[in-house]
Amino acid sequence: MKRGVSIQRGYDYKNQPCVTIQKSRGNLTIHEIADLLRYEDSQWNGWYVILLNCTEATMGGNGCFDPMERQKGDSVALYEVADGDECPVCAAVLPPIQYCPSCGADWSDAEKNAETLLASMRGETERSIRSASSHAARLAWYWTFIGSVDMARQMGLITDARRQEIYQEVAHLKPEPLTEQYDSGTASKTL
Repeated sequence: MKRGVSIQRGYDYKNQPCVTIQKSRGNLTIHEIADLLRYEDSQWNGWYVILLNCTEATMGGNGCFDPMERQKGDSVALYEVADGDECPVCAAVLPPIQYCPSCGADWSDAEKNAETLLASMRGETERSIRSASSHAARLAWYWTFIGSVDMARQMGLITDARRQEIYQEVAHLKPEPLTEQYDSGTASKTL
């Protein structure tokens, strides 16, 4: 244990079990807290939630409650949660849950699923095309996505029929070709 640092199990003011880390001098950082929990005895391994006090009182407020004046050093209370427990703040399921609660898909295989990756790339492509400042940038983003679909097909991750379906799904993203009128007004040139 680092000098001037202590970790102990206890209860908060609402009688909720928590782990308290105290440092006699200086401030605790998130990185330091994580290292202490990982490496200072195996009994601290697990998932933790930190409750941050960002109320008016911490900004000077009315002066009724200012915990920084009462203590020297730093202290943090951590709330341990188990796999699949509810978050003590928002009541949502915390990671690392294995299956999606909506569709039942195995999240551990999400990065191995070509459809998931292509959908993620498609979303990024759509955002980038909408925010691109030039026609050339929009074209580059579109053809980059088409290239990734072609690569997925070449690697055998999707079928040729699925590749053609994706082409149809993203056809609306392809920027229209630019036309430029000559001075005569009769001829047009495609860029």
